[in-house]
Amino acid sequence: MKRVVDGAMVAAAGDMTDLPAGPGVFETVLLQAGEPFFFDDHWMRFAAGCRWYGFEPPVSAAEMAGIARALAKENQVRAGVLRFAAWREDGAVAWRVETGPPRAHMARRDFRVSMGPALPPMAPEVRFKHLNRGPWLNALRDARAAGWDEAVLHDPAGRLVEGCVSNLFFVRDGRLLTPSLEVGPLPGIMRGRLLALVRASAIPVHEGSYSVSDLADASEVWLSNSLIGLRAVATIGSRDLDGDRPLLRQVQAEWVRAYGWDPIIVTPRS
Repeated sequence: MKRVVDGAMVAAAGDMTDLPAGPGVFETVLLQAGEPFFFDDHWMRFAAGCRWYGFEPPVSAAEMAGIARALAKENQVRAGVLRFAAWREDGAVAWRVETGPPRAHMARRDFRVSMGPALPPMAPEVRFKHLNRGPWLNALRDARAAGWDEAVLHDPAGRLVEGCVSNLFFVRDGRLLTPSLEVGPLPGIMRGRLLALVRASAIPVHEGSYSVSDLADASEVWLSNSLIGLRAVATIGSRDLDGDRPLLRQVQAEWVRAYGWDPIIVTPRS
């Protein structure tokens, strides 16, 4: 496998989890047929994050998209994962682009989810996929080591925030609910697209502040991110949820009408 490091294509050493902690940002993007999905959305967030940390993106959007396609072709990754990152290092800007095969959880249609630990207090960088994500990654590592696919995290006040690598949605009394950005979840690409879709479809939706106990009587729980699209939760903690999911079916149908493809992206691991 190859990766691009500071503009040069080199042999990959390590895996896609070995980025340094520090002042910088990254994006994780779905590759389908060698093409990055919703690239423009990811680029806008990436560029804003770079500037928030005080440096310009190392290349233009068009150059990054071209690098991604060339690297996917070189690595023979038609369906899988693209990741690009940039950060300050020794007074300069370092950057990296990687592609890889689908991750194991991307092949699961329903997720089993645990309730995870509290996150640090909200900070401005939660608006971006920043590199200091130790608490999120540690929670995900522990959850998967225990046999779960994901974990739902809360803030120090007990308010629901997000999954370790996903945004959280749940259904109560026929309404779709999700933690508001003021609580601290990442403004996910799929999250934004889903909210726009359901509002345009007149589906009742509310962004707000919710406690862990608010999940106790949720009739449906979903997770979203750019790799899985939209994924139903079959089990959360000790509770198995009903598999009927009428609102998910409605949103799925609306998405297919709007975009022409199924938002429940199940990619077999190659």
